[in-house]
Amino acid sequence: MSDFIEVSQDILPDLTLIRALRSEHRSVQSLELLARLRRRVMENRTALQRHSEGLNRAYEESARGSLDANGLVRLAEAVLEAERGAAEQLYPWMEALGEARALKSKHSQEAQQYLDELHDVAAGWLAAYQTLRERLIKLASERHGGPSTVLRARPVEGDIDHEALNREFMARFPKIRAALAK
Repeated sequence: MSDFIEVSQDILPDLTLIRALRSEHRSVQSLELLARLRRRVMENRTALQRHSEGLNRAYEESARGSLDANGLVRLAEAVLEAERGAAEQLYPWMEALGEARALKSKHSQEAQQYLDELHDVAAGWLAAYQTLRERLIKLASERHGGPSTVLRARPVEGDIDHEALNREFMARFPKIRAALAK
């Protein structure tokens, strides 16, 4: 599973493409840059597809496996750490894409579409981690074995010994009671 929760080299930002997108001297309409954007979209879509399939397989293995609720929570924490690492590497790329997308007058319609798709793929990459993490936490809560029914309080019948209740409350929560008394 660890190979799917780590950031793939396929999706990492292309630093020269980022510099070209941020450059004021070079137009995104150039054929060379359009070809690079088109190629990058295709590669990133394929990488995202593999990434999502791998995370889905990892979840299925976890669901069939013998991990208890605590093991699933630890796994979800590992996925969160991987997501943070991926975000750290992808945010500069997404930021550069966002800046380039903001300069709509500088881009052709085709270039704008590629920029939008690249940004969506990067966001989808991070969303795949979040989805896996949420599914693992839900599975952990199901395996926790807690009561499946909601417990409801019943009204007290008869006389209530308020003095005994106060003593018990003060014994259980002395700091809270002292703070409330101030």
